Amino acid sequence: MNKTITSREAILSAGKEIIVQSGMQGVNIRDVAHKCGISVGSVYNYFPSKSDLIVATIEAVWTEIMHGSKGCVTRSDFAENVLSLFNSIQKGCQKYPSFFSIHSMSVANLDKNKGREVMNRYFTHIKNGLLESLHHDQSIRKDAFSNQFTKSDFVDFVFSNIITLLMNEANTCDFLLEIVKRTIY
Repeated sequence: MNKTITSREAILSAGKEIIVQSGMQGVNIRDVAHKCGISVGSVYNYFPSKSDLIVATIEAVWTEIMHGSKGCVTRSDFAENVLSLFNSIQKGCQKYPSFFSIHSMSVANLDKNKGREVMNRYFTHIKNGLLESLHHDQSIRKDAFSNQFTKSDFVDFVFSNIITLLMNEANTCDFLLEIVKRTIY
């Protein structure tokens, strides 16, 4: 066994490889250490527990999905951003089979606070990007939103429907896009 110290990134990369090969349930300290060619103790230097390793690996996968495939919302066309977001997460689900549908269950079995914190941080990041896109979309009808129908509530609705579509393994979000277009344009 190689006693060379490795990096946190190399450990997370090994964790992501294990997710691709064996799914989320396959991630454990011993297998990650073996894949990195280091001792189990070396992994514990970076991650004090299995739950810390899994939560960090989940975060690394989310980072890759959102930033590695242009999943970040940057355009001012809200409907295009919804489509881009759906496609990015769907592409990530293809690379990491079952990740999206089972990662919340894996987190629930570990440290709930840490897992929810990571998930909420990414979901908040995504929703904030959608909200910013909504604010910058000049094509939206001026009377589309009100005190009872806010932009924030609309983003929450759209995002929760994206999540539902992905969990149901939908191939497209065309129906959701049609709802968005008919509602705000």
